[in-house]
Amino acid sequence: MGQRPLSRTVTWAEVFDVDPAHALPNRTWWWWWFIFFFRNEANPARTKQMVLLWGTRNSRALVINNHAWRRRGEIRRTPASVDCDGMAAGWYYDGATMHDPLFVDDGPIHTERNGGGRLSLENGNAYTFDAAKTPNIVSVRRPGLDVELEVSPWTDYLSQVVPTGKKYLYHLGYRMHKVRGSRVRGTVRLGGGEDSVEGTAYFQKVRINSPTSPWYWGVFHAPDGSYLDYFLPHLGPPALRRSPAHDSRFDWGELRLSRSFQFYEAATGEMHKIKGVRVTKRYVEDLPIFRLAGERDGKSVDLEMTSYARAYWEIRQPLLGPLTNVLYYNEYPANVTAFEFRDGGRRVTLEDLGPVVGNCEHAWGIL
Repeated sequence: MGQRPLSRTVTWAEVFDVDPAHALPNRTWWWWWFIFFFRNEANPARTKQMVLLWGTRNSRALVINNHAWRRRGEIRRTPASVDCDGMAAGWYYDGATMHDPLFVDDGPIHTERNGGGRLSLENGNAYTFDAAKTPNIVSVRRPGLDVELEVSPWTDYLSQVVPTGKKYLYHLGYRMHKVRGSRVRGTVRLGGGEDSVEGTAYFQKVRINSPTSPWYWGVFHAPDGSYLDYFLPHLGPPALRRSPAHDSRFDWGELRLSRSFQFYEAATGEMHKIKGVRVTKRYVEDLPIFRLAGERDGKSVDLEMTSYARAYWEIRQPLLGPLTNVLYYNEYPANVTAFEFRDGGRRVTLEDLGPVVGNCEHAWGIL
């Protein structure tokens, strides 16, 4: 297992490409998604959040939250564009109510890799990410929902396009491009109401070339531009779970494939990394409180993340007749409620960072 070398010259053209090389039948994913953290003046402790996602999979069919999708044709790739069948989906926590799903739709995906890049799914409705414009534009147009968001740089460090990934065996593994932090502002018109929104965003494009196993993941933003994330994919009994319920007799015995934590400290400009962290959880009123802790090479972290809402995708892939694989991809809007980072004799706490908001993911099952 080796870390994929990072390129220092990354363009948006890579982000909008769909490379089918070594794709696995019924296994390889490509998806792009934003998570937006919108300030909530009525209740600052409950940040509004929205996820917008576009994706396709090298499989004949999927069922996502009871919405059936069937792939028609192969990926059509030119030096400047990609066309394929895919899906778009989203959820929205408006500060009081979780709209989950906000929509699930399917149709032709088209990407362009010239002049900054563009991604769209249009089928009468339209779901678009246009990186050729400054600021970038993210929009949704469908009956009862109109989203128009402007995404612009936050800090030089956070707004870089960063490639990363991991190879497990031969061509099995994943590749990602992410933008850790951007500014966002715009409007969300939903069901006759209109909400002016402003805050920060995280973006990620990922290609998974392996069975999709369970994972823990989280991303958080602080007001000063500090950034936290972690990723703990794993195997074991959680892959056998087949229900959205938090209680499960298979919720144990996680065999971690990776255990990484990152903390970008804006005050010093340093990216701290700790390998070998561990995550535990407990549930209060059927919502998780995650605890992450670990130490390595003189650095340590102790982090508590308290969720206040839940959205999930139930993703089923037909096998034979009524038999399916299933993955429950859970996302939890959350606040950091305790934080201590030590680097030698130096200590950073939540008081130094201010209110830290973000999202925790916990997926189980396998696809």
